[in-house]
Amino acid sequence: MTELPDLTSPRELKLYLGEKKLQPRRSMGQNFLIDRNIAAKIVEAAALRGGDPVVEIGPGAGALTVALAAGGMRVVAVELDRGLAAALARMLLPRKNVSVLLEDALRVDWGALQRRYFSPGEAVTLLSNLPYNISTPLLYALYKQGFPFKKAILMFQNEVARRLTAEPGRDYGALSVLSRYYTIPEILFSVSRSSFWPRPEVDSAVVALRRRHREPDAAEESLLWEIVQTAFQQRRKMISNSLRPLGLGDELILILRQAGVDPAARAEMLSVEQFAKIAQIAYNRSSVGKHR
Repeated sequence: MTELPDLTSPRELKLYLGEKKLQPRRSMGQNFLIDRNIAAKIVEAAALRGGDPVVEIGPGAGALTVALAAGGMRVVAVELDRGLAAALARMLLPRKNVSVLLEDALRVDWGALQRRYFSPGEAVTLLSNLPYNISTPLLYALYKQGFPFKKAILMFQNEVARRLTAEPGRDYGALSVLSRYYTIPEILFSVSRSSFWPRPEVDSAVVALRRRHREPDAAEESLLWEIVQTAFQQRRKMISNSLRPLGLGDELILILRQAGVDPAARAEMLSVEQFAKIAQIAYNRSSVGKHR
């Protein structure tokens, strides 16, 4: 079998792209990983073995994909760039354990994709060096689908990594609450901007997200999203004021107190479980039926 190129080598990467008349596209947030050690640490952090099912988002030139292919993992790589997807598919054609899909990751039905490529009940890992310009929208899309992966090892710019792993306090926001509701998030290690070509303007961090098992009613879950997003739209206000737009009326104070929340607290002071409790109580009260 033909030996795969070392796409973490700047020289080999540029040669590979040049032969295919491709180059990084700033409009798509493409910064290719050129650090072999970091690529190895990402794969190691996923704790994968040969034959394990993996979905990779935005493989780009294929630095991580090549490592996964060589390790024998069953990989589905989702790439939006037509030229990169075609080049990667051609390079990995002899490797029957890799499928390259030309798809927009923000529009993928991840449950349907897993049913198409993997066996029922398999615990699928998500892996990605995410393009910065889709990282936050992609997280929201994953959470909207209930985070349908066993775990994810993802790279983000530092600011996003801090936000999605934040506990109540300064960096805490809607993304933090939803990340901690659906997953157990953890920053694993930092990545210097010098590990990429072209070099971005910020440093990055690799984050592990391990799925929490929750099975709320769909309407209750929808209400939770509305409560969280409304609360942080005016994060400096007391929670009793920031949630007024929900139309819960005079019952809002009662709901907050029943959830163990001080009505004078700000959104950034509430735990994930307190937000979930507010949603649960509000959903179960008769006034919610009128509100919804």
